[in-house]
Amino acid sequence: MDEPRRHPLNASGDFYVLDGYCIACEAPEAEAPDLMAHDCAERPGYQCYFRKQPATPEELERAISAVVVGCCGSVRYGGTDPDVLRCLTELHADVCDHCYPPAKGRKPPYQRPWWRFWG
Repeated sequence: MDEPRRHPLNASGDFYVLDGYCIACEAPEAEAPDLMAHDCAERPGYQCYFRKQPATPEELERAISAVVVGCCGSVRYGGTDPDVLRCLTELHADVCDHCYPPAKGRKPPYQRPWWRFWG
């Protein structure tokens, strides 16, 4: 499986948004406005990204919330912190790179057909 392509404006770190998959719902940005921004000038269309990685427990909570509320699986966690992974798993957020391997025959969230994002 290919490594997911991160949007180039993402701040370096564990939280990121996939390049070209944002559908402009603005929900993640509303959850973490201090951590996220959107890029409309560099490319046509709309793309959110993490402009800053969380540095405090409160910011971490907002970053996790941003991942959870993302509607199409483009806002993701790529780290290995067991507490964050446990939290995302408990919240049924299938948007982390290392939570668990996909079930046999199941594609990762960023490769799901569009109609599966809402089911």
